[in-house]
Amino acid sequence: MSTHLNPQQEQAVAHFEGPLLVIAGAGSGKTKVVTERCAELMRRGVEPHQILGLTFTNAAAKEMRERIQSQGYKSPLIATFHSFGAKVLRESAHLLGFSRNFVIYDEEDSLKVIRKVMKELEIDDKKGVAKELKAAISTKKNDLGLDEDESDPVFLLYQTKLKEYQALDFDDLLFLVVRLFDEHPDELIRYQRRYRFVLVDEVQDTNAAQYKILKYLVAKTGNLFMVGDPDQSIYSWRGANVDHILNFESQFPGGKVIRLEQNYRSTQTILRAANHLIENNYSRFEKKLWSELGEGELITVVELFTEKEEARYIARKIEDAVVSGVSYADIVVFYRTNAQSRPLEDQFLAWGIPYRIIGGMSFYQRREIKDILAFMRVALSPMDFVAIARTINLPKRGVGEATFEKLVSAAKEKGVTFFEILKSPEIKVSATAKKGLQKYVEIIEAIREAASGTVEDVIKTTLSESGYFDYLKEDPDSSQERKENLNELIAKAREFESDVEEPTLAAFLEELSLKSSADEGQEEPNSISLMTLHNGKGLEFNHVFIAGMEEGLLPHANSYGDDKAMEEERRLCYVGMTRAKRKLTLTGATFRYLWGTERDSRPSRFLREIPSEYLEKDSSF
Repeated sequence: MSTHLNPQQEQAVAHFEGPLLVIAGAGSGKTKVVTERCAELMRRGVEPHQILGLTFTNAAAKEMRERIQSQGYKSPLIATFHSFGAKVLRESAHLLGFSRNFVIYDEEDSLKVIRKVMKELEIDDKKGVAKELKAAISTKKNDLGLDEDESDPVFLLYQTKLKEYQALDFDDLLFLVVRLFDEHPDELIRYQRRYRFVLVDEVQDTNAAQYKILKYLVAKTGNLFMVGDPDQSIYSWRGANVDHILNFESQFPGGKVIRLEQNYRSTQTILRAANHLIENNYSRFEKKLWSELGEGELITVVELFTEKEEARYIARKIEDAVVSGVSYADIVVFYRTNAQSRPLEDQFLAWGIPYRIIGGMSFYQRREIKDILAFMRVALSPMDFVAIARTINLPKRGVGEATFEKLVSAAKEKGVTFFEILKSPEIKVSATAKKGLQKYVEIIEAIREAASGTVEDVIKTTLSESGYFDYLKEDPDSSQERKENLNELIAKAREFESDVEEPTLAAFLEELSLKSSADEGQEEPNSISLMTLHNGKGLEFNHVFIAGMEEGLLPHANSYGDDKAMEEERRLCYVGMTRAKRKLTLTGATFRYLWGTERDSRPSRFLREIPSEYLEKDSSF
């Protein structure tokens, strides 16, 4: 056994048979424990093919395999749940009426099938109905809440067509494995005999289908090695159920629980503060992280007046850290929602701080921002054919590519603007296209008229006249976030008008164009990381900033009145705090443009849950 294990890690690795839950706190070396456990089983004579390791990302699976192989062992099967499901179904899908050579449909393919189903059932595909139906089927498959015997015509016809096409969607890789084990007990026994020992990482992130597969596989042996941390369960919106780890002792009577509490990442001050915060949650296993890395610095808390000042403060502190020898790449700024990146990006561009957006894209490169800016560009420059091409059929108004090209050619030939050619009696288009073009002209003229006022007025006019918010509803999964981003564009316009002597629409578009161009050069290795708290899981940085420590942001307003949701918001904050190795800074604003309105902001309740002895207020700014 490795000599680099602490007593609790050694105890977990040495466990042989029966169910074991390892509560692995942040930075406690859980990956090492899982890989050492695999190696220890093989040292005891267990064959690699008798071991199954399940995790959630291909990167995590690859890392575990490589660590095992580096010790001179042949790696057992370590895979994501979906990869394992595909392997099972390649062997056994014929029992469910599918060929072993089935294809796996991605989201776009699945939506095409849904639309075929809707057409046959005469369901109108307006405002994103297809995506809503697909999302509902996905949720019910993962939650095991939908059976083909139920009288759901959309689901029944959708599954019938998938079988006809010999195709599975991504959710079937779990859902059909559960069905296989339900309906073919002999086949289940075959897999139970094959995999004597099952290990699962991040068990708190399992959905109902994944958890049932685990329970099926170990029903005979009970040899389930579960690693996870309920305090880091932050993906309920994906179907993850924290109860799968909290109910371990009732689900597996006699199972052992080992807590890994020694943290190898953070200072004592950061860990004590995080411990106090998370103790306010009821749904958890008791544990207290500790470290041998010393007390470290106090956590800096600062409240600025606006989000712009907050971003400027963070930029200045980053520059101070870099001057003192910290690498840009070892600094992260976390936030709760993607729209919060905009003032940060503005300041980083102004200060020349290289940055990269993790798990998203730069604010000024987002589709909805570019769409609205394109409408305004057309109003300002009627010969901007790139912007016209982007907006003329947005939302769809019956103007196809061929019609557009015909109009562009005519405008160039006659040497007139695109809009002048629309009024020419010589141009013949369909009645639908004619009506759509007339509406488009009305939109552009309304934006042009609004341009005599403030830039904020122009944006609001563009949004209302184009019907863009209604258009966003066609994709319900992203509509709320995109709406938040557009409201943030309005906030940017207000800032612009207060900062510039002559805040014209042309000047505004020029500034944003320069920012967008500058974004393209930000992907250098030594860059600040900007990301939502949800994307921070599994990462660590020397310096961590958590921006927007305010009521309504963290915790998010959507969690109000829902105890479970509020606990998950607290876990999000905890995850962010425990990414910090040496320095943690928590910032907020007393006045913020949020959800389309200017509002006073109150400091997050989570700040009050951290004892003041671990905090220092920065009033230097």
